[in-house]
Order: sequence, then C-alpha cells, then structure tokens
Amino acid sequence: MTSGLVYYHHPDNDQFSLDFVNPNRDEIEDRLKRYDSTTETRVRSYDLDDEVHVIYVKTNDVDEAENVQYDFDEAFGKMDSEMRAIVRETLEVFKRIQERKHHQEGVPLDAYKGIEIDRIPDALEQVHWSSTVPETGGRIASNLVLCHALPNANHRTAFGMLETYLKAVDSSFRLPSMVTDDYDWQRWVDEYIVDSKRLLTVRRNTGPFRYLRSHGCETVRRKGGIELRLSNFDLEMTKHEALVNYAKKHERRTTAFVETILQKMNHGELVEKPAIERSEFAEYVRGLD
Repeated sequence: MTSGLVYYHHPDNDQFSLDFVNPNRDEIEDRLKRYDSTTETRVRSYDLDDEVHVIYVKTNDVDEAENVQYDFDEAFGKMDSEMRAIVRETLEVFKRIQERKHHQEGVPLDAYKGIEIDRIPDALEQVHWSSTVPETGGRIASNLVLCHALPNANHRTAFGMLETYLKAVDSSFRLPSMVTDDYDWQRWVDEYIVDSKRLLTVRRNTGPFRYLRSHGCETVRRKGGIELRLSNFDLEMTKHEALVNYAKKHERRTTAFVETILQKMNHGELVEKPAIERSEFAEYVRGLD
C-alpha cells in the first residue's frame, strides 16, 4: 500500500466511493450495520500514521442512458415559461451528446442515475444574469455542473449550454472542439476539468478528508487518476460552509475558463461585454426549435 495515499473510488470497482472513515474496526462494524440491506459496501484498510479503515458504498448501478425513461410534465408545470425554455434546451443538449456518443463510438452513454430535473431550474436561479458575458456564462456552466442533475456528461452538457449562451450573445461564436473522437478531453481543456472535479470532490467531503489528513493521509486519488493533495485545500469548515465556499471557488474557476475560451477563439471583445438577460436568452433558445 502506498503510504499517505487513499483512494476515493474503490480501486477494484469505481462504482464504490468513499463514505465513512475510522481507525476503530468496531466503529466500522457498527456503521456497516446501519446501512440499508440493499446497500452494497466494501471495506479497505490503509496504513497511514495509524491503520485507518474506509467504507466504500456503491452509489448506483450503470444503465444505458437511452434506456432510462422520464416523465417531465409535472416538473415543467412548476416552471415559468422562460425557465421552461432554458431547461428544455439543456435536456436537448444532453440528448444530442447521447446521440453523438452512440454514433461516433457505436456504444451508448452510460447512465449512473436518473435525471433530477428539479435541480436544473434551482441551479439556473443562482445565475446572475445582469453581469458580464464570461461571468454569466461561467455561472451557467458552473451551476449546471455543481447541481449534477444528469446521469452522465454533466460537464459536456454545461459546455453545450455555455456555447448556446455565447451564440445568443454573438451569433458568430463557435465553441472549439473540447473532446477528441474517442471522448477524451482535449489537452487545453483537461486542466479545467481536473480542477473542476477536484473542487467538486472536496466540496462534498471536507469532513472525511479532514479526518484522513489528521491520520497521515497526504493524497486522495479519485477515478481517472485525479489526485487531490489535501494540504492544498481548506478542510476546516462545516459541511454547509464547504458547499457554499467551494461552489464560489468553482464559479470563479469556470469564469476564468470562459475568459480563456473567449480569448482563444478571438472573441476578447466579449470579456467586458454586458451579459444578456434571462428573458433574452430564453427567447433565443425558443427560436432554436
């Protein structure tokens, strides 16, 4: 076992993720008894400053995204007309990603859960529409990633909606290809994706990560080989504080990424341009039908 390293996703099956940490084996056994009988768990021990035990929980089963059925009528009925138009377009972007994945690779997009559609308008309500273009575009993309409403491809869908927003601002804008033909992230965008996933992981786990660090854990490694050096993160906060503070960090990081995109695509004039309002964006996506 590598000293100072703990896996966030179980190294033998990445459908299992870290859920509970304790050096006391009796505490581990007691915790295992509290899980629902349908919950699958695994336990792995790590030799840190002390021996520490980690319970991994299987969060979901993998299905094909196109096989998951949804009825959104009730959810759409709760939204005003502007929000309904924007949410519908978000789902259309996700659908196009599914179709492109299947067409280009001949395999369906995996689904790790259902679509939690109510999270999308909640996320979009957090957007400040009266700001600059990169700030508003960054918040659209960031909050769609943060809410994690889709069964897969949340980053790709957020980027698709970012492109739609930037086209609404300037019809000549085209987002550069962010993924290769086999859906690996392009090198220029990979740094943002890695930073984003680090922030998302820490945001949900400051408590167990703080506990791991106190027992000698230096690095947490999540699937995809993404490593989180725990000394680089502020873990001394409550769960609520972490959700708020790391969401703000994610928004700032995404806004900077949008500014990079605008400069990269020779649209630097949009960096200081005032954003369009939600009503104007909704009108634009209605015209895409």
